[in-house]
Amino acid sequence: MSLQYFHHHLTTTEKGVIGTATSIGSSVVSMLPTLESTLRIAGLCIGILVGLATLVSVLHDIRKKQKELNK
Repeated sequence: MSLQYFHHHLTTTEKGVIGTATSIGSSVVSMLPTLESTLRIAGLCIGILVGLATLVSVLHDIRKKQKELNK
């Protein structure tokens, strides 16, 4: 096997990787509106969950302080 065989094989591999990356990249770009709306909905859900957790924590602290004052 000569050095030229390995160089040709490496070039073919590089072309395959570039072609695959381009295909995946174009798929992602074509799905951007769907991904964007999914990310917005996910962000909204996370925000709601954080808000509810904060509300529960504040209500817990208020009840705890009321119990301490009533003793």
